Amino acid sequence: MIDTHVHTWRCRHATGTAAEYVAAAAARGVRMLGFAEHLPLPRDLLAEDPHAASYAMPESELPQYLSEVREAADGADADGVRVLAGVEADLHPGNEAHVRSLLTGLEVDFVMGSVHYVDGWAFDDPDRQAGYERWSADDLWERYFRDLTVAARSGIADVMAHPDLVKKFRCWPKRDPRELFAAFADAAAAAGVAVEVSTAGLRKPCAEIYPGDELLRMLRSRDVPVTVGSDAHRPEEIAYAYEQAVEALSRAGYRSAVVFVRRRMEEVGL
Repeated sequence: MIDTHVHTWRCRHATGTAAEYVAAAAARGVRMLGFAEHLPLPRDLLAEDPHAASYAMPESELPQYLSEVREAADGADADGVRVLAGVEADLHPGNEAHVRSLLTGLEVDFVMGSVHYVDGWAFDDPDRQAGYERWSADDLWERYFRDLTVAARSGIADVMAHPDLVKKFRCWPKRDPRELFAAFADAAAAAGVAVEVSTAGLRKPCAEIYPGDELLRMLRSRDVPVTVGSDAHRPEEIAYAYEQAVEALSRAGYRSAVVFVRRRMEEVGL
């Protein structure tokens, strides 16, 4: 059992220390645990939207975060949990240079790429749902997947997180999304980037795994590797609905997953 996407209190919208997550992972039988704390956001975005300070840790805390994860890893050996230190990077257009700057010289096991912003709007924030009134579902899906596809091509991330996050609040398009899915799957395959199968969507209004079956099948048909994550924001959410993720992967034809250690891909069993 693996879980390569968990957050600690340092992101400002989760609870629990790294040590508490490791203990919960050991109790759950997780053999590989990946911390993927949100990278600090750029100063200009924080100046325009002070509420965004609750989305990620301050830049000054990045070294402390990594130290805490490594300390937790050192204490985890006896419990049989292999701990990986990663980060989640917001790769919306215009933020790439900021992310590259933060990653320079940073020793991490993996970088997750994600898109949470569209034109400065944090569309996945429950307190920002009024923004949906300004978009048609079709336009939002097209824009989101365009940005996600560009992010996959950027070469910054090892893994693309929760790829159809745009469905979180049940904003379903009228158009057939398969063309959007195919473009993203093609980009992931060409870039050699993995994709996260995230059970977090099962805890959200959409009540679906990210990605859905159709997109997951497209990824499999292009031999895009996958990892599994819960996007846990509390220790008790570790490996949430893991069995359902394995079932979805099996339906799509996957028999294994991947993790990243020092930015190198390793295949692991489900």
